This record gives sequence, structure tokens and C-alpha cells, in this order.
Amino acid sequence: GADLEALGDDPCETTDGHRVSLMVNTGLISDVGHSLKQGAEGVGLYRTEIPFMIHHTFPSEDEQAATYRQVLEAYEGKPVHMRTLDIGGDKQLPYFPIDNESNPALGWRGIRFTLDNSALQMTQVRAMLRAADGLTNLRILLPMVSSTGELDDFRQLLDDAVQQLRDEGHAVQRPDVGVMIEVPA
Repeated sequence: GADLEALGDDPCETTDGHRVSLMVNTGLISDVGHSLKQGAEGVGLYRTEIPFMIHHTFPSEDEQAATYRQVLEAYEGKPVHMRTLDIGGDKQLPYFPIDNESNPALGWRGIRFTLDNSALQMTQVRAMLRAADGLTNLRILLPMVSSTGELDDFRQLLDDAVQQLRDEGHAVQRPDVGVMIEVPA
């Protein structure tokens, strides 16, 4: 609390002089003001499943875009790494039950779930891109990636989303994409 506040304006540097970035992990709009006051230099992980968990149904593209826009605007000029929907295993949606698996990290979770539900994935990616219109701080992070094929499939979907939105008159940019290395594959 108070100790962290006292350090809020200090540079993030190791004792031997290496500069590091201090970013926040969040999924809530309410965290924004506090984390910026504490010196956050962006969002290292924005958990998009949190807004999905507080809805009674899958949030629409417009609802997602509005939520993501709030986050991107709040951290304007600072990177925001938005993780695509990561559900399955211990993360369940009450309106879309998924049977528990013996090894959920390698099972139907994260990128595999969303690629298998391409309409859901497309809706979320379109919402992210629309939310970032006129901003440059969106980064997309893919969860539970276990093969380069999954990354290739996502990149194709992202290219399709960018083209769709440009055809609809939106001046969207293709953001950087990264993966979370978190599965034993």
C-alpha cells in the first residue's frame, strides 16, 4: 500500500542499472486509476475473460469494443497486451459449460477453444481492432499456445478481421501478436 505509493515515481531499475518495465495485470476497468497512480507503464496482461464472466451471455462485439476502448484510452501511449479469451479448465463461463479435462493446459482451452469457436474469436478480434481505432497501444496476446499451427491459424483470422473492418470503412491497424509460453509442449 503506502510503501508502493512512495515508490510510484521512482524509475524501475535493477540495482545494477538495468531498466525494466513495470506493468499491471488486470481485467477490471476499476483498476486503471490506481495502477496508473502506482506508476504502471502499461498493461502486461489484460484478461478479457473477466468481462465475459460478469455477463449472462457472450458480450456482443459492440459491448466488447466499448470495454476494450476504455482500457486502451486510459493507457494511451502505453502498451496494452490484451489476451484473447482464455476459458476452459478452471475458468468456466456459467452460460457455456465445458467438461473438466484431465490435463486442461493441453486440452480444449485458450487458443484451441477460441479457434474451434471461430465466430466467437472473430467477434473478439474485431472488437479489439475497433477499440484501437486511432490508437497505437493494442497488442494481442494468445493463451495456451502449444504449436506454431495455432499461431498461423490465428494470424489468418486476424488478417481476415483487419480486411473485413477496412472493407467496412474502419481505419484499423494490424497490432503486434505475442504468445504466452505456458504449456508443457
